[in-house]
Amino acid sequence: MSLSLKKLVVDWPCWLTVSFFALLPFGRLAEIPLSIFALSLPFLARSIQHRRRIRQLAPVAVPIFLCLWLPMLASSFDSYLPQKSWFSTIAALRFLAAALSMAVLLHTDASRWRVLRWTSFLLLFWAVDGFVQLFFGYDLLGIAMHPDRLNALFVKKYQFFGPTLAMLSPLLLEYARRRWPPSVWVIAFTLTLGAVLIAGMRAGWLIMGLVLAGYLWLILKRENRHLGKAFFAIPVLVFTVIIGSYFTSPLFQARVEQSLGFTEGSQTALDTASNYRLPIFKASMAMIKAHPVNGVGVRAFPVAYLEYAEENDPFILRSGGVTGSTHAHNLVLEVLADAGSIGMLGLLVGLVLVLRFWRSMTPDERQEAFPFAFALALVLFPLNSHFALYGTYLSSLIWMLFGLWLACVDDNPNELAAP
Repeated sequence: MSLSLKKLVVDWPCWLTVSFFALLPFGRLAEIPLSIFALSLPFLARSIQHRRRIRQLAPVAVPIFLCLWLPMLASSFDSYLPQKSWFSTIAALRFLAAALSMAVLLHTDASRWRVLRWTSFLLLFWAVDGFVQLFFGYDLLGIAMHPDRLNALFVKKYQFFGPTLAMLSPLLLEYARRRWPPSVWVIAFTLTLGAVLIAGMRAGWLIMGLVLAGYLWLILKRENRHLGKAFFAIPVLVFTVIIGSYFTSPLFQARVEQSLGFTEGSQTALDTASNYRLPIFKASMAMIKAHPVNGVGVRAFPVAYLEYAEENDPFILRSGGVTGSTHAHNLVLEVLADAGSIGMLGLLVGLVLVLRFWRSMTPDERQEAFPFAFALALVLFPLNSHFALYGTYLSSLIWMLFGLWLACVDDNPNELAAP
C-alpha cells in the first residue's frame, strides 16, 4: 500500500467529517457520514483503548443527550403524529453514537485541525460561489439563482445557505485567526459577511452580528494583539460590505425594506415584515396553552397547526388546507409546543450541564474546543428565527459540532492507566 493511500486510510474520520459539511446543501446526503460514525461505535468499543475513552466521555455526553431525548420520548405517547414522533425519537439515538465515535476518532489535535483546514476552504468556496451566482445568475456549478433568494449550492433549500454559512463561520475564522496572516482573516470575515448579507436571510444577519461581537471581544484580549489592526478595520469593512451589498443585491434591498415595515406598526405591516411569523407564534402559544406538559409531539407541529391556527391562516391556505407551518421558527416556542414544559426543563438542565462541561475543561482544551462551542452557541441562540430543532438538518449539525467539541477533551491519564 502506498504512503498516500495509507495516510488516506488513517485520516478517514477527518474526511468523513469534512464530507458531512460538504454534503449539507444536498438534501439528506449528509446523513451518510453521520450514520457511518454512529455505526462505528460498536466496533470502536471492541478496542480496550477506545472503550476507555468512551467510558471517560459518556458521563458528559449521555446526560446532555438525555436532556433533549427524554422530552422527545415523553412527547411521543400522545403525539398528534405518533408515527413521526416515535420514529424521530428512536432515530435520534444515532446522534449520541455519532458524537461518541467522533470523540474517539478525532481526539488528536492534528485530525481536528485537518477538519478545520478543509472546512475553511469549503466555507470560502460557499461564500465566493454566492457572489458568483449574484453577479452572473448562475453559481460555479451552473446552479441558477432561486427567484426568491440566493441559493448557491443549496438549490431549492435557499433558506439554509446564509444561516448555515454564518453558523459555521467560527470554524473558518478560528482557523484563519490561528494559522493565517491577520490580513487573510480580515478577507475571510469580509467574504463571509458579504455572502450572508446578499443571501437575504435575516437569521443569518443576526448570527453574523453575534460573530462580529464575539471576535471584537477576542481581538481586545492581550493574546490577540496581532489582530489589533483588524479591530480598526472591521467597523469600516462592515459598513462597506453592508452598503455594497445594498447597492449590488436587489434581494438584500428587498429584505431591508421588508424589515423596515416594523416601523409602520399595523398588523399587515408586522406580518409582512416578519415574513408571516406572527401567525405561527400565535398558533404555537395556543398549542403550549393546550398541551403544557409534554407538548403536541416532536415533528407533529404541522398537524397540530391545523387545529390551533387562526382562521384564514396564510400557511394553511397556501397548502390548500392540508398542513400548516412546519415548525415554530423559534427555539423556545418549538421546544414548548413540541415537548412542553418537560422539554423546556430538559433544555435548561442541558444548558447547565454544557456550561459545567465547558468550565471543567482545561484552558488548552477550551482553546481547542472554542470554534466548535462557538458555532454550537450560534446554532442554538434562542432570540432568532430557527430551523426545526428536532428536524434532521439542525439536529445533525448540533451533534456533529458537539462530537468535535468532545474530541477536544484530553485522555484521562488515570483512567487510561487502568488495567
